[in-house]
Amino acid sequence: MEADELPVDEQLVRVAIYARQIFIHQPNRRFVRVLALAGHHLRLFHFDRSGAQYTPLLDIHEDPHTFVRLVLGLSSPNESDIGLDNSIRWLIINGRKAGGALMTRGTDNNEILYPLLRLEPFFFRSTICGRSTTCWSVFDPETGEELLVKSSWRTEDMISEHVYLQEAAGVAGVVQMVSCEPDRGQTKDLRGFRDTIPTGFQNRVDTRVVIKQYGPPIMEFTSPKQVLCALRDAIAGHMTLVKKGTLHRDVSIRNVVLGKPGAEPGNRGILIDFDMAIHYEAGSANSPADWRIGTRLYQSAMVLSSGGDPHPLPHSHLDDIESFFYVLTDIIHAYDHGGVLQSLGSELKLWNRYDGHLLGELKRAFLIEKPLPKSISSRWPKAFVDVFYAFRDFLRPIALQKLIFTDETPEERAEDLRAFMLSADDHYNFVLRLFDEGIAALAMAEAEELDAASSVCSSVCIPSLVPHI
Repeated sequence: MEADELPVDEQLVRVAIYARQIFIHQPNRRFVRVLALAGHHLRLFHFDRSGAQYTPLLDIHEDPHTFVRLVLGLSSPNESDIGLDNSIRWLIINGRKAGGALMTRGTDNNEILYPLLRLEPFFFRSTICGRSTTCWSVFDPETGEELLVKSSWRTEDMISEHVYLQEAAGVAGVVQMVSCEPDRGQTKDLRGFRDTIPTGFQNRVDTRVVIKQYGPPIMEFTSPKQVLCALRDAIAGHMTLVKKGTLHRDVSIRNVVLGKPGAEPGNRGILIDFDMAIHYEAGSANSPADWRIGTRLYQSAMVLSSGGDPHPLPHSHLDDIESFFYVLTDIIHAYDHGGVLQSLGSELKLWNRYDGHLLGELKRAFLIEKPLPKSISSRWPKAFVDVFYAFRDFLRPIALQKLIFTDETPEERAEDLRAFMLSADDHYNFVLRLFDEGIAALAMAEAEELDAASSVCSSVCIPSLVPHI
């Protein structure tokens, strides 16, 4: 690298490519430090979940002591010194990882070592800067129960996910926490900041939670009834949390998972991932919608349109209910009734292409206008499609009313908006009733099919009782 000729911004981009690969291939990395040498000059780059930091250009002839100290520091045998999370321990056989375990806190706050079920995390984010959510599958050495360990780097000003999970203890349809480590370190400490924090620096806090393991994401369903049961129970769990004062704000197809095999009603679908949650009071204007929060394909039309609005409407339970509808919309468009992936229709292709105000308008039009193409509706039982249409009919006047509110000043809409939001029980009960009716209709159809199959089998398979002469 020609450091004297190459601008530092270009050096940073080049080095960041290698740093990102290190993070990807070593998911137990907390930070990466790279020494860039060019001739008799060097620069040290530091990468963590808050971004990058680098030193001025140093001349190794003029400052050989610093050069030696940097090389020794980057060669330290202490794993934590070079950026590795030493709470994850590996069993090495013949130079290769053959197993591993993860040290964290148990329910009694004592250290517990969970054996890893897999050598690689089953989920991780590949970006350098951000939450860097990483999920490991482990099992309890005492009970044998499979658990999930989730590590992430939240921004300092965000309430930790573990707070909402503590409040969700015992709530059906919502992920249950086993234990937590709310502050395992901060990026400001990795950089050696003490009393003075540089302008523009966003400190992040390493948080770890141990949660119960459930089934796969909802898109791995095997029947229409399973979809409705999972969504119904996740919506019911969401309702309970709203009553307790928690709003999820990131309902998506990956944040609704199927319950464990044979799960009882109430836990057939589980709402997970409370990283974006907030404390919420129905009717309050203290939670303005933010189009940057949530997953674009599943955000409500109003949230998508909130960018640039000086007085956006509050993000409410109705926006999350609308997000559940878009999960159903995605499933009905992208799969058939047996869970087989289909080619995506033009409607959702547009949703994947646009964002912001334009996508908000597309979703409003979808709520108001055309029926499903026959090529899509024919893939699903009528009872399932009926739930889709009834859910959309419920949301249509709500979306239009919110559009009216956006044209009013906060003072003009205050009372009407508050009354509108305080009808949460009615909103949830109506939606849950739609799902209950759809589930009952599908169950009845299944029973009729079994009866018909049984009748056919009886007439074909049972030998005649009349003796042969």
